Amino acid sequence: MTAIPSRRHNRTVAAFLCGLLGVVMLPSGLALAANSLLHSTDGDSVDTKNVIKIPSTPAALLAVVDGNGFVASLQMIALAPGGRGGTIVSIPVGAASVVAPGEAPRRLGDAYLLNGLDGLTTDVEGLLNVSFTAKAAVTEAEMAAMLAGERDVNVEIDRAVKTLLPTGMQELLPAGKQTLNSAQVAAILASNQAGEPESDRLPIIKSLWVGIAGVGMHASAQTGTETTTSMADVSGTATTLAPALTVQDFLQRTLTGEVQVWQFAANAIPQGELNPTNSDMYALDKAEVIMVVASVAPSSVSSLFASINVQIDSAFTDASITREAVLRLTMLGVNVVLVREIPGEPAVETVVQYNDDPVRAEVESYSSIFGPLTTKRVSQQVEGIDASIVLGNNFKDFIAGQPSGGGITTTTSIAVDESAQTS
Repeated sequence: MTAIPSRRHNRTVAAFLCGLLGVVMLPSGLALAANSLLHSTDGDSVDTKNVIKIPSTPAALLAVVDGNGFVASLQMIALAPGGRGGTIVSIPVGAASVVAPGEAPRRLGDAYLLNGLDGLTTDVEGLLNVSFTAKAAVTEAEMAAMLAGERDVNVEIDRAVKTLLPTGMQELLPAGKQTLNSAQVAAILASNQAGEPESDRLPIIKSLWVGIAGVGMHASAQTGTETTTSMADVSGTATTLAPALTVQDFLQRTLTGEVQVWQFAANAIPQGELNPTNSDMYALDKAEVIMVVASVAPSSVSSLFASINVQIDSAFTDASITREAVLRLTMLGVNVVLVREIPGEPAVETVVQYNDDPVRAEVESYSSIFGPLTTKRVSQQVEGIDASIVLGNNFKDFIAGQPSGGGITTTTSIAVDESAQTS
C-alpha cells in the first residue's frame, strides 16, 4: 500500500468505530450547488504521470476562549494549494470526543479544561482524523489583533448575542443586520452565552465567518447554505509550504484568496450512557466529517484502517450522494482520503481505477454496496491512493430508496464497545 507520511500515525480504530456507528443523516439543506465544496478543475485523470502528488493542504486549529478560560468557539483552517485561500470549518465546542472503551464521555471543550491546548488538539485530531501543523488558543483581545486591519464585517443573525460577565449577562449584539469591526467580531467569537445550548449559537458563529470570508478580496459568492470555492486539485506538481506557519499566518493567508466556510452538522446527545451528566453535547456526522476533510485538507488526512486508501471523484452536485459513498466505504473499514468533484455530467457507469491486481480483487467486492462497477487498470497513480472510484448514475440509482449506509454493518474484526455507540 502507498501512504503519505502524514497518514502514518493512525488513530485508535476501535474508538473511531464506536463513533462511526452513531452516524446521523445530513440535513437536507446541506446539498451543495454547482460550485460545490468538492469542486476541482484539474487532474481529472490519474493517467498523466507515473506518480501524481497531492498538493500540500495543511490545517491549523484555532480555539477562542472566554474570560473564564472556557473554549467559546473552535475552528479548523485549511489552506488551499499554493497557500492562498482555503476553508474555515466551524466545529462545535460541545462535539463529543472519541474516547476509548472505559473512558468517561467528554466534550471537546472538556478536553481543553482537562489537558489544555495539547489535549484539545489531540481530541480534535482524533475526531476529524486530521493532523494539524499549527494550533492556538487565543483570548478575545488576541483574536481582535489577529483580525485587525480587515474591513468591517457584515452579518445578519436571527437572535441577540449575549455573554456572561461578572456583572451578569450582557447583550453584545442585537438580532438583525449588523456591520461589525474586528473587536466586535472577536467579542462574539469569545462569548459564552451561558445557559443556552450551543446549537442556538452555531448559526451565529457561521454567519460571522461567512462575513469575515466576504472581507477577502477574492471571497466567493454564497451559494445555498454554504460559502463555496474550489478544493485541492490533484496535479503533477505539489506545493510545499514552510513548516513554521502560525495560526495567524494560516488565517491571513486564507483571507487573501478565495474562501469557503463550512459548519459541521451536530445532533444533540440526550442524557444517558453517552451523556451521563446531561452536558450540552453533540454527535457529528462522521461521513460528513470525512467527506469535508478529505475535500479541503487531503494531505493532512490520516489513514485509519489497515486497508487500502481510496479517492472518490464525483460529478454530482448533491453532496448527499458523495456522502453516501463515503459512508459505505468507511463502514467497511476502507480509508477515504481524497474527495473531489469533477466537472461535467455524471457518467452512466461507476468506474474504479486501480494499479495493482490485489487492489482490483478488493474493489470488485464493493459491488455489493455500490452496485455495478467497471474496473480499469491504469499505469499511473496518485500518491497515497490505491484506487479511485468515479461515481456514475448507476450508483445513484442503486442507493435510491435504500436506508443510509444500505443497512451494512462493519466487517472489521475490531471489538466495539456497545456502550460507546449512539442510538
